[in-house]
Amino acid sequence: MRGAPLTAAEQQGPRDAARTVPAPAAAPEAAGTAAVPAVATRTFARRVDEVPIARRFIRDTLADHPASLDAELLACELVTNAVQHATDSARVTVAVTHRGPVVHVDVIDDGQTGLPHWRESEGHDEDGRGFKLVNEIAQRWGFLREPAGTCVWFELAP
Repeated sequence: MRGAPLTAAEQQGPRDAARTVPAPAAAPEAAGTAAVPAVATRTFARRVDEVPIARRFIRDTLADHPASLDAELLACELVTNAVQHATDSARVTVAVTHRGPVVHVDVIDDGQTGLPHWRESEGHDEDGRGFKLVNEIAQRWGFLREPAGTCVWFELAP
């Protein structure tokens, strides 16, 4: 497994540990100057018809980046999760940062209830595969729960 699944202990762990969202890894310095990360953020209504628009935002933001297809897939899964499960949320914000080969994506909802959690799926189940995809494809991922909402994040490096 590439990523690390959420466990009950991690979901209820120390507040300071849960608040730490790692910054994208730095790219090697070129000619003595550190690469400046490219950042794009967009907020969407928490509606099913906004999911394809969020997917297009990721695609357009990362354009020809080697991790663009994986980022598009995983971000779409997380936006869909927010739309389906953050029922008291009005908005979903997607923030994309990339520096060299590393892509960091945050999917943030403004809901006040519930926590992201791992679900088991079997056979023909239509639900329960989003975090499994994130876990298999992302190098690192996790979530941050604050009173103002929830941020689920992942990092990719081809």
